[in-house]
Amino acid sequence: MSTPARDAVVAEGLGKTYKLYPGSIARMKETFSFGRKSYHRPHVALHDVSFSVPHGRALGLIGENGAGKSTLLKILAGTTLPTEGHFRIDGTVASLLELGTGFHQEFSGRANISLAAQVQGFSGAEIEARMDSIIEFAELGDFIDQPIRTYSSGMIMRLGFSVATAIDPDVLIIDEILAVGDLYFQKKCIDRIFEFRAAGKSILFCSHSLYDVRQICDEVLWIKDGHVEMRGMPQDVTLAYANYERSLDHDPNQHVAGHEQVEGDNLPCIDAVGLLIGGVGDNGHAEDLQPMPDAVKTGVDLVFEMDFRVRQPGNGVNVGVAIFRTDNVLAATFNSLLEGMAPIFDVGAHRSRLILPDLRLSEGEYTVVGYLFDEHGVHMYDHRQAERNLLVSLEQNHPGLVRLHHRFTCDPLT
Repeated sequence: MSTPARDAVVAEGLGKTYKLYPGSIARMKETFSFGRKSYHRPHVALHDVSFSVPHGRALGLIGENGAGKSTLLKILAGTTLPTEGHFRIDGTVASLLELGTGFHQEFSGRANISLAAQVQGFSGAEIEARMDSIIEFAELGDFIDQPIRTYSSGMIMRLGFSVATAIDPDVLIIDEILAVGDLYFQKKCIDRIFEFRAAGKSILFCSHSLYDVRQICDEVLWIKDGHVEMRGMPQDVTLAYANYERSLDHDPNQHVAGHEQVEGDNLPCIDAVGLLIGGVGDNGHAEDLQPMPDAVKTGVDLVFEMDFRVRQPGNGVNVGVAIFRTDNVLAATFNSLLEGMAPIFDVGAHRSRLILPDLRLSEGEYTVVGYLFDEHGVHMYDHRQAERNLLVSLEQNHPGLVRLHHRFTCDPLT
């Protein structure tokens, strides 16, 4: 009977408590008190963290700064010891934790490659055999023979990643280091990470880029205040974390959705805006409307509803809507004037609906803003943002801003 394959990484009840001293004198006093008196304040950076990573899988780590992610990775990389629990790693480990860690600043890039490989136990012949491929991957040109102190952060990342992956580890630990690289080299790194996974290697990947985490990882661990807040599929955990982050930033007093933006007495004004989902009837109108859930899928029928008032005769109103990604990239705009609708002049309350059947936005977080314009579409009377951001998710990750309707064909050329 065959035994099941061991996991590449297993952590059970890991914890780390640091001793924080007010100064070096307090540390010395405690040392010479021989345990009779304490002068430090304990800080629990990590507590009761357990997980496992199978061979050939990638585990993502997300969380706020100071949550304990880097402490966990340092323990697994062997650069610090846990104060509770234990872990096991099946095979060799290479880690990319802090830029320049393990590099001698006065040595050249080439010399640092030899030094790092020797630390990993490679012989001189093995180092020489790998040297050219490491240098080629790093693409540092003549800088490879210059001291590390002359390198930019991106160049150090190039060298560190090249060395770490060239020694062919069984487990690769990456802590936010890809954030300093240029887009071209990031692509090379991502390609190599997928090559590692295909070869049965395991990866621990820590990043603030939720998109990268969803692209690379098979499972995600959310670390909060030193403990595991959530563990599961990348889509589920990153969405929960994004909701949590957004709740930290939410200030009702600063939110434009809660205040009238109109300037001038008796001008048309917006009373309320909201996002709904539902179907589109045969007459083209929305029906079976429901409140928007926490997240929607690409392809849903989305409705932006806006209640407004024309407060005095003579003010014609056109309505508009804009959708922005949260990094302020304009995703789409809609304007009733351009659609050929007649301006609204009737005094009183009105409700407009923008119906977006089969929503084509790609995965991401968006803000949706409604506008009131004059009959010429030039002067803006009022604007208001939906209270809740629009979170769009996909079953599979696809780069880009929109998922256009499409189909591929492929035929032989004669």
